[in-house]
Amino acid sequence: MKEHFQGDIVLEEDDGIYEKGGILRSFHRQARQPMSRKVLLAGFLSVWLKRCVVLSPSSDVVLPTVLLSAVRIVHGRSLGLLPVMVCCIQRGLRVLRRLSAGYQ
Repeated sequence: MKEHFQGDIVLEEDDGIYEKGGILRSFHRQARQPMSRKVLLAGFLSVWLKRCVVLSPSSDVVLPTVLLSAVRIVHGRSLGLLPVMVCCIQRGLRVLRRLSAGYQ
């Protein structure tokens, strides 16, 4: 591999997925540009949706559906979050009921 313009990497051999001479773009170029307000809002909304609305077992992973929902909200699309919240509450209550039935 050789480094190319602005930290991009040029592949010197065929790697199966990537062909010889292919360029893997570096993300350093994007890191130099300030993030737009929409990107920051989408990031905040994805974390909020993940933690408060669509609860998931893993605390480290943001599901693609959550990220897509956040992007849609940022771009002005309306989403019905109440059914999702009610579903999560019902699932939590069901788990509590099973746990309490198992301990009695």
